Amino acid sequence: MTNNNKIPESLEEAYKDHLKPEKIRSIRVMCSLGLILYLAFIVVDIFALPSKLYEAILIRGFVIAGFVLAYLSTYHAFFFRWYKYIQAIPFLLAALGINLMIYLAEPTDMASYLYFAGLILVIMALFSWSHLKIINLVVNTMVIVTIYVSIEVTNHHLDFSSVAVLLPNIFFLIGAAMIGFTTLVLRNQYFRKNFLLQQSLLKAYEIKTKEADIQHHLANHDPLTDLPNRRFAKARMEKYLRRVEQLNMALVIMYIDLNGFKKINDFYGHQVGDEILKIAAKRLKTCVRTGDCLARLGGDEFAVGLVIEKSELSLVEAIRLKIRKTIEKPISLDGEKITVTASIGIASYPANGDQLDVLMDIADKRMYQDKIKNRNQIMLKDEKPDNTTFDMVLTSG
Repeated sequence: MTNNNKIPESLEEAYKDHLKPEKIRSIRVMCSLGLILYLAFIVVDIFALPSKLYEAILIRGFVIAGFVLAYLSTYHAFFFRWYKYIQAIPFLLAALGINLMIYLAEPTDMASYLYFAGLILVIMALFSWSHLKIINLVVNTMVIVTIYVSIEVTNHHLDFSSVAVLLPNIFFLIGAAMIGFTTLVLRNQYFRKNFLLQQSLLKAYEIKTKEADIQHHLANHDPLTDLPNRRFAKARMEKYLRRVEQLNMALVIMYIDLNGFKKINDFYGHQVGDEILKIAAKRLKTCVRTGDCLARLGGDEFAVGLVIEKSELSLVEAIRLKIRKTIEKPISLDGEKITVTASIGIASYPANGDQLDVLMDIADKRMYQDKIKNRNQIMLKDEKPDNTTFDMVLTSG
């Protein structure tokens, strides 16, 4: 049967980190309870240990100091490095204090008959509130019980009456250890199950988040070039427009159309056409800054949104020329060299309006004017059936 609560090796370190806050919390709670109980039991000392009341108060003060130091250690970086000792010492001090008071008790005092109950509390707390390894817990319990038995033997010399009291007390202490051990096992199972459930939920959340991110990306980006699509680009440029209005800057919108692209598709096929679109998109990325908006509007049309200072509007023409020259570099595909040219239309805020739709419409119209004006041409090469090479000149359109 497999253990569904077993922590995989790949998650061991994560599980240890998961337990760190619990280790801090448990030792703080344990020290707080120990301090309160050790103070409260001073009242019991008045009746159970009247012959050594002063010594009992000193012992309790010493143990309480140990609780305080252990509590304060949780606020320091060395806590986890020395956790095994910091966790064990308060329990051992508490048990040692109880055993010492039993040792100091006079035969007429009730301490030797009552205080073993304090050892039961210590042993149960040792298992219930610590995160030590089982072997450490067993060793600590054996030390506590051994000291108690040694003191009882020393004080009462194992006469019949003392044995009649000692044996049941030992069984009580062992019983407390068994109860504590069972609690420890169930608690650790709960922690492991809780951790694995958290990991499962976290993984499911990450998967859902990733799926949502992918869906969001697909909804807002062109699947071929991975550039923002028209809808997403328009939303971004609306934000840019609001931004430049507040900062008294300029927004430049460029419409870019690849000349003769339909004829490229007809002559070379759509697969080559798609490759040219992807190459054109990569080239356009080199012409804009990281914060600029570059988008594919559809077909062979692209758009660029630039936020610049009004004093830098004179640089727009240089950017346009850079884009044109970058696009016109020959493209090598399957042994063919294809040269694609571009027509570019520009509109800007505030010179051409303060509404995005108006600016985009102006840029679109100017792009077509540029196409007609320049009559850009592209040169295509192919082979005739007789394997002779010829050049085909395609006009823009």
